[in-house]
Amino acid sequence: MTYDACAALVHDHDRDRWATARLAGPLAGRLHALYAFNLEIARIPSVVSEIALAEIRLQWWRDALDEIFSGRAPRRHEVVLPLAETIEAADLPRELFEALFDARSYDPHGPAFGDRPLFDAYLDGTAAGLMRLGVLSLGVADQETDLAAREAGHAAGAAALIRALPALYARGGDPIPTEDELVRNDLAEGRTPETLRKALKDIAEDALARLSAARRRKVDPAARPALFAGFRAEETLRPAARPGFEVFAQAEPSEFRRRAGLAARVLTGRW
Repeated sequence: MTYDACAALVHDHDRDRWATARLAGPLAGRLHALYAFNLEIARIPSVVSEIALAEIRLQWWRDALDEIFSGRAPRRHEVVLPLAETIEAADLPRELFEALFDARSYDPHGPAFGDRPLFDAYLDGTAAGLMRLGVLSLGVADQETDLAAREAGHAAGAAALIRALPALYARGGDPIPTEDELVRNDLAEGRTPETLRKALKDIAEDALARLSAARRRKVDPAARPALFAGFRAEETLRPAARPGFEVFAQAEPSEFRRRAGLAARVLTGRW
């Protein structure tokens, strides 16, 4: 069993996490296995058009994880096998995976959240939960580092979702809870409604506060490769917190800029 297939999958579809995982040296495979698993379930709505089929595929992964935690032989799958090895080697907790599945159950339906608590719970279950698992996979289990991972992961998840908004709205999702109903024509024509800007400002400010709180915590340096996974959060959240933010005008940085940004973070240790 090798982690090569997981690393290749993450390299092709989540370059930021692929790059930061490599900072973990001999434990990079564990992070790649977790990130590949995350990709498998996060991409379900984009590769399966019907809600019922998406739910079946998500259940397949639930069953695969249930088999792992029940001590049965894992399924012969290029991601399941390395994931099972990672779960066993790092003694990862089942409840974080269950929370991730519960949160991802919203994805086939848009996702759509009726209120802010549901939205926050989604980020806690997905991005924050994944970062907490990443930290644990590196052998770090102290409370301060776990709290930092939860806060930083929430912020990273908010940033990633903001970057993904054009694609989510294009497929009919409604992930941002707003005070007033969004006008779909505005979204279809690439305009950012003011009620959406206000909601994003609140979300971005909250996420930046969480990130700042996480950075004030005393974390185990061994956890940094997992914490660095959110290294682009701030560059997304700060513009979103300003007046006039345009959802549909977000520019994807060049590969050079991404690498330089990560290198700067690594040199300063500021995840």
